[in-house]
Amino acid sequence: MKVHSVHLPKQSALIQDYRNREESIMTQFHYDPYQIRNYKKRHDYLSSQDFKREALTDALKKQYQKWGTSEAVLNHIEALNDPNAVVVIGGQQAGLFSGPLYTIHKIISIIVQAKEQREYLQQPVIPVFWMAGEDHDFEEINHVYTYQDQRLHKHRIQSTDPEKTPVSKRVIDKESMLAWINDLFKSLRETEYTNDLYERLINLVEDGDTYVDLFAKFTNTLFAHEGLVLVDSDADELRDIEADYFVEMVQHQNEIAESVVDQIETQEDKGYSISLDATTEDGHLFYHVNGERFLLERKGDHWLNEEMGVQFTTEELIQKIKSNPRLFSNNVVTRPIMQEYVFPVLSFVGGPGEIAYWSVLKPAFERLGLQFPIVMPRLSLTLLGAKHEQWILRHHVKFEDLISKGIFQHKMNWLNRQTSKPIEEVVENVKQELEFVHKPLQDLAFDIQDDLGAYAESNLDRIHEDINQLEKRIKQELRRKHQQSIRCFDELNHFYYPNKGLQERVWNIVYFMNEYGPDLPFNLLDVPPRWEQDHLVVSI
Repeated sequence: MKVHSVHLPKQSALIQDYRNREESIMTQFHYDPYQIRNYKKRHDYLSSQDFKREALTDALKKQYQKWGTSEAVLNHIEALNDPNAVVVIGGQQAGLFSGPLYTIHKIISIIVQAKEQREYLQQPVIPVFWMAGEDHDFEEINHVYTYQDQRLHKHRIQSTDPEKTPVSKRVIDKESMLAWINDLFKSLRETEYTNDLYERLINLVEDGDTYVDLFAKFTNTLFAHEGLVLVDSDADELRDIEADYFVEMVQHQNEIAESVVDQIETQEDKGYSISLDATTEDGHLFYHVNGERFLLERKGDHWLNEEMGVQFTTEELIQKIKSNPRLFSNNVVTRPIMQEYVFPVLSFVGGPGEIAYWSVLKPAFERLGLQFPIVMPRLSLTLLGAKHEQWILRHHVKFEDLISKGIFQHKMNWLNRQTSKPIEEVVENVKQELEFVHKPLQDLAFDIQDDLGAYAESNLDRIHEDINQLEKRIKQELRRKHQQSIRCFDELNHFYYPNKGLQERVWNIVYFMNEYGPDLPFNLLDVPPRWEQDHLVVSI
């Protein structure tokens, strides 16, 4: 595979400064991820910490009883019992068949970095991917995009569950899902891989129960042989391990909430944008009621959610956590903290948005006596097909332009070159000449009578309108004549600048597996990991 490094001019100032290791942002983290010696330092630190390793491995094994696994995964789970074993970890919502491509890219980043550090440290380094099963934002995961009739379409599946139901508790309506898959495949070109891929997805649905189960089983088919360990962050077994840590965070709520608010202000003063709403009353803890989850606030010694009419004193909340931790889950602030408690995290692999909100968490970690792990930006990729690459090279389109601005201007420039002279230029010249030759008529009309002069001006306007209509007809005919080429330009835009953004934020891996084969995700593991680069364009 050919790999091209590309600069992303639209990336946030925060992630750009992080990759450039600017002091203004690096002070928000404990480690520079690009200094190899820091991995040894972090490993030494973790070796001095205690983790509930046996309980963790038991919980992971229990989860895999319903997902199926591989020898490589089981070996990695067992390896977590080794006091020197550490993990490279990251996670995402449980999107349909892995969701947008960036989820696959994050998994690849985790596996590749775990391999690198296993070789460097000569210690067990386990790739772990958590699925945000407690997340209830179904609109984020209920669709993939398809390409039909030269347009992108959002292909959704509906759910009748209450709005705040965690994804891990949403049971798939198999009849609806099978119909959804059938419609999905109608949008795909039939290739030598289509039938097998279709059967694979159908079988996964028939064997699964929830959206998290479907995500886990699909991901297993792609990466289980690499020993990727999956974890449902909403699993009951995990909650039992987390009970003591929930209590610890409840007891330090004031310090956590105040430090996060303070750090958001600090970051914004530096010119960084943090997409995280926070107040000092945030409990950063969800309480589950009747299958839905609701965020708690703290006011004085009381924890409450006014929408649900629930309220606890701090002591009552602690007792409830101890008696039934499965009624609680983390939010965006406490999930990284809980991850640090439960796993021996060598490094966390995250996207630009995640790294932005991690940048305000360091003091919260420190209030709890914890240390930030190494935080590594995931690899950001665009997958470039051979046919499209030939077209791009033929038209001298730069990769940076393709993925940052799209190809609309290239299309218009190309169209203009298909006539002897640029259409707009010819039209403008004709209008100017007409105004010149029409001027004596207008002057004569005004000399005779003012309303006749006004009629002469209107006459010129009508001539201009006729010219505009002629220009429109010329362009329409030009487009009709070059319809196939225009479709190619538009197709490139949909593939490489979809919805005016990156391919990895819109497209799903199923399309690419249908076109390039089921081994494509595995083959992407061979992409050289240029960690400090903004973006990589990979020829497939």
